[in-house]
Amino acid sequence: MLKKYGVHFSDISGMALVAYDPDGSVRWWNMGCTINITGILFFQYTVITYCTIRMCLEMEAKLELVSESLRNLHKQFFKTLVLQIATPTVILLFPVLIIIYLPILDLELDVPTGIFLCAFTLYPAMDAIIVMYVVKDYSMEIKKMFKNAFDVFTSSLRPAADITNPSEETNGLPLASIRVLNS
Repeated sequence: MLKKYGVHFSDISGMALVAYDPDGSVRWWNMGCTINITGILFFQYTVITYCTIRMCLEMEAKLELVSESLRNLHKQFFKTLVLQIATPTVILLFPVLIIIYLPILDLELDVPTGIFLCAFTLYPAMDAIIVMYVVKDYSMEIKKMFKNAFDVFTSSLRPAADITNPSEETNGLPLASIRVLNS
């Protein structure tokens, strides 16, 4: 590459989709790659959408036979599943589509691909956050944990006069005074 083009391979992108030749004619092989990627993505999301709709319809009929609490749990898991399908669409697919289709527009842009790479790394965390947010038992427990942590934090910020029962470990001194003496 260095001999033929005068460019070292580390100075260029890993996947180059050049849609047009220098004379303005279309590079059909490269456009075929873009169409192929689009077809694969379209097929995948068609299957996902079909299965989701089918599962929703069949789940409604079968959930009438179970208890209300189990029905609510199944609905929470279904919402989780739908959000877990939508999240990679937004975080992974849209940035990839932007990168793939920008060459077709023949715009000379310097796209900050680092932002897209950061979006790719968000997906595993978002997957877990969705489950913790949608399933009520998880979200209630997390709210409790944050409330306890917030209470501990705010109680440590109280002035010394608010502490009415100094412990024996502090030799009768308020905690705020001990902090001042030790620092």
